[in-house]
Amino acid sequence: MAAEQLETRGGKQVAGVSPLESRTVSLAGGPIQIRLEPSYWEAVEDICRREELSVDELCAELKRRLDEQVRRQRITAEPAALALPKAMRVFIVGYFRQAATENGHDRAGHGRGMPFTRTPFEGGN
Repeated sequence: MAAEQLETRGGKQVAGVSPLESRTVSLAGGPIQIRLEPSYWEAVEDICRREELSVDELCAELKRRLDEQVRRQRITAEPAALALPKAMRVFIVGYFRQAATENGHDRAGHGRGMPFTRTPFEGGN
């Protein structure tokens, strides 16, 4: 991530809202470009580290499961509506929601009417 896209808060660099970042991921069909916000790429890297997977492995498994879901549910939507980047965003939110606990929310300062605490949008008035 480019340095100009990072902001320092509490001694830690955090990503704010920035342009989509393209990365090449290798799937069974060959390399593909995926465009996500930098904060989503950071989440992918965190998940891969925790699960001991490469980004390619995670994306390949997510694509396999997405394709299976499409087949099983006989979804006839346009391919763009079922794009891997969209599936990645949904997966990332679901992954971290499953890990959220009341203790974690409390440590993050949530539940006090200030939902933007410790997010890239903190401090915006």
